[in-house]
Amino acid sequence: MALTKKDLSQIKGVVHGEVENLARVVARGFEGIDKRFEQVDKRFERVDGHLLHIDARLDTIEHDITEIRKHFVYRDEFEEVLSRLSVIEKKLGIRVN
Repeated sequence: MALTKKDLSQIKGVVHGEVENLARVVARGFEGIDKRFEQVDKRFERVDGHLLHIDARLDTIEHDITEIRKHFVYRDEFEEVLSRLSVIEKKLGIRVN
């Protein structure tokens, strides 16, 4: 059985209508995705703000640590100086031990 021009026209109309429906559904889907991306962008902006704040705090901490290190004495150096001081005190008679 061969299709008539009328059959082909009806089929073409149905297919065209379904393609249009599919296009609308896809467009609505992309609108939803766009809205979600806007939300994600806003969250990244907040994260960027927090990172800048954290970065500034780390800079301050690094500066503070640098200042502390200027006055820092290692334990073995400290013990060596105490030992040498003990010898000097004994020689001067300040300490008997």
